[in-house]
Amino acid sequence: MVFGFDYSLVNLLSLVVGLAFLANGYIIVRSERESLELFVMSLLLGTGLIVVAVVPNVFEVVARLLGLEWKARAILVISNLTLFVAVTYLLNRIGHMYDRLSRLNEELSLLRSELEEHQLRTEDEQDD
Repeated sequence: MVFGFDYSLVNLLSLVVGLAFLANGYIIVRSERESLELFVMSLLLGTGLIVVAVVPNVFEVVARLLGLEWKARAILVISNLTLFVAVTYLLNRIGHMYDRLSRLNEELSLLRSELEEHQLRTEDEQDD
């Protein structure tokens, strides 16, 4: 028991996963593969997990603030809200990816058509 808190394997796992979220968000943004929005989401999730790992009784405070009787209900409410935000964000990203894929397919079809026309013209010019 440190600082009046009971730490367990779950706390250690939460800390490791939280640090992994932070590191992954930093690596993705640093390599410029994704947007800043993904980094912010990773930052929020990672920070939340780290806070829960370091201060396991934080949900008692959250339960009091939300007017809930039990810490378990506060955990459930916060986790559901977090999952809702994450799923909404990911569904939005998937929608954008489908739009980009559709546009890329259209552009690829146009390029193929132009290439075929160019090849036919080149063959006709060589036959003449």
